[in-house]
Amino acid sequence: MPTPQPTPAPTKRGPNTSGEQTRIQILDVAERLCAEGGFESLSIRAISDAAQVNIAAITYHFGGKAQLFEEMFKRRVVPLNEQRLALLDAALAQPPVTLEHVVRAFVEPPMRLTGTSAKGNSGLVVMQFLSRVFSMPGETEFLGRYYEPVRSRFILALQHQLPGIPLLEIVWRYNLMVGGIIYAMGGIERMQRLPAAYASMTPEEEPDVEAGIRRIVRFMQSGFAAAAG
Repeated sequence: MPTPQPTPAPTKRGPNTSGEQTRIQILDVAERLCAEGGFESLSIRAISDAAQVNIAAITYHFGGKAQLFEEMFKRRVVPLNEQRLALLDAALAQPPVTLEHVVRAFVEPPMRLTGTSAKGNSGLVVMQFLSRVFSMPGETEFLGRYYEPVRSRFILALQHQLPGIPLLEIVWRYNLMVGGIIYAMGGIERMQRLPAAYASMTPEEEPDVEAGIRRIVRFMQSGFAAAAG
């Protein structure tokens, strides 16, 4: 007589799993389209068609175009900034703190996101999306809501590490660091792509996230530590 097999437990699903999948799909598609052509010219109809959902689904999940854009931005920026502040707090809790600790806390989260993404080109899409955001009209007020707490904390930490550097110079260097990281989020492979004149050569090493982070941190650290003038 065959041994009775236990009945498999029912698979637990959230009460709104399909709805959350639709929401994520809309965000993914809207982000890609925004990166390709900008948000101002992007229509709800275009997002609806590309995501293969009806307009009512977009309205249900996000309300309107402005709210959708803010959700796109929050999805990328808020987790990164939370990780940055957590790393900074951890470094400050274990003195002595160095300039390298501060710079690494800012650099590491976005570069790990880029290096561990399951989608091969998602880092590049995020880079293009954030580049668009930083260049749009009226970006100062919008970015301030999400970046100002992080910006203030890191600039203060940099001031402590660089007592001989004027505040304005530190702000300049901080902004250059932000721009450099956004570009680097296009991917490690992209960062070490050789110029056309060296097309017959191969890079000296395989793309590696850890090595990429070390390179960026060294470069940014040297830039911050350079004499003002």
